[in-house]
Amino acid sequence: MQDIWNKKSKTYPRFSPIMRPFEAEFFAFLNECGVEFNSKSVVDIGAGTGVYSLHLAKMCKSVLALDISDAMLEILILSAKEHNISNIQTLNGTINDIKNSKFDIGFLTMSPALKSYEDFEIFYNLANKHIYMNWLKPRRSNLLELFMDCKADMATPMAILEQFLISKNIKFKSKIINENRSVTRSIDDMVENLAWHLEISRQNYTKDEIKNKIKNLANGDEITENITTCVKVMVF
Repeated sequence: MQDIWNKKSKTYPRFSPIMRPFEAEFFAFLNECGVEFNSKSVVDIGAGTGVYSLHLAKMCKSVLALDISDAMLEILILSAKEHNISNIQTLNGTINDIKNSKFDIGFLTMSPALKSYEDFEIFYNLANKHIYMNWLKPRRSNLLELFMDCKADMATPMAILEQFLISKNIKFKSKIINENRSVTRSIDDMVENLAWHLEISRQNYTKDEIKNKIKNLANGDEITENITTCVKVMVF
């Protein structure tokens, strides 16, 4: 699994100091929930390239960015240096590597890092406040749907978390956020992106097969992917 995420690091989104509308809506909801970041320690689980970690670092006392992909974390470190952000540390590992630690805020967005009751028990015990955002419905892509059904299991971690919180009588606030966006890439870059998604979904297609399937949808040397995302944010 680490190798797959390392491969994705080449094309994974990187931190931008200017928030997309989706990110702005997310942080606005956290503000509505009364989440205070100032002077707080945060652990970002499944931090990736630091898309959220570096926003957090600009608000908090300190951030630990945790991820299984060392390649993703290398990009995060480079972005931190580029934007003069120094209060962030990285750890190449899983939640089990920090289960005896304690933070003010536990944070996870769009990551498959937590999969079981045991994982969520560790997540809950890690921090005083918890922010969790993940898919509520399968992510939809007009191009991926040429090869496979949408990944039905993408929403499973959210369902497990809700069951966990209800079983423990833990109160939470939540919000559903929808996003429709289009991404235009060169045909070759799009083939690489689709190949990665298909590989992680255990779908066996060669890059030539992918290219032949999508090339009639291209506009010159470029092709556009239309993506629909529905996520749920949980604060508890």
